[in-house]
Amino acid sequence: MNHERTPDTNPEQDPVHTTPSIYIASLADYNNGRLLGDWIDATIGADAIHEKITAILAKSTEFAPEEWAIHDYEGFGVKRLGEYESIEYVAALAEGIEKYGEAFAALVDYSGLDSEEWHYFEDAYIGEYPDLTTYAEQIVEDLGWRSLIDEHVPEGMKSYVRIDTEQMAEDMRLGGEIYFVESDTGIYVFNGHS
Repeated sequence: MNHERTPDTNPEQDPVHTTPSIYIASLADYNNGRLLGDWIDATIGADAIHEKITAILAKSTEFAPEEWAIHDYEGFGVKRLGEYESIEYVAALAEGIEKYGEAFAALVDYSGLDSEEWHYFEDAYIGEYPDLTTYAEQIVEDLGWRSLIDEHVPEGMKSYVRIDTEQMAEDMRLGGEIYFVESDTGIYVFNGHS
C-alpha cells in the first residue's frame, strides 16, 4: 500500500532525514473500492493528528465513515507500525524520533519499552559507530590510554604493546555493559546499565 510522496525540495533539509509521517485512509471508502486518505506529519501531536483524521473522514461520501487505518508510514526508522496503532503512541514515537533521531526508534523497537519508559533513552544512548571495535577505540582515545603507553613503555617495546579493542568491545558486550542495534550505516550503542 505504498502511497506516492512528493519529495521535499528544500535544499537546507538533510536529504537522509525524513519527518515521521503516516498515511491515513478511510476504511469505509477503501472497503468500497475508493482511495480516500492523506499523509499526516506525525510530529504535530496526537490532538492535531486526530483533527486531520476527522477532516479526511469528512470528505467521504460513504454513510457515517468513522473507521480509519494507517496504510503507510515513513520516517520511523526500523520501527514498524500496525494499521491500528494508537495515535497517541504514534505521536509520542514521532516526537522521540524528531528529538533524538532514528536511534530512538531503534531502541524502542529493540527493547519493547512502553512509552512511559522512553525517557531512559537519554541515559542509555551512547552514539552511532561503524562497529563495536570503533566504539572501544574511541574509549581508549578518550581515556588517554594510548598516550600512557607512549609515556611509560620503552621505545623498543612500543611496537609489541597494543590494546585489543576488538576483544575489549566484545567483553563489554558479553558483560552487559553495552548493547547495540544495527543502523543503516553501522550500529547504535547503548549503555547496558541504564
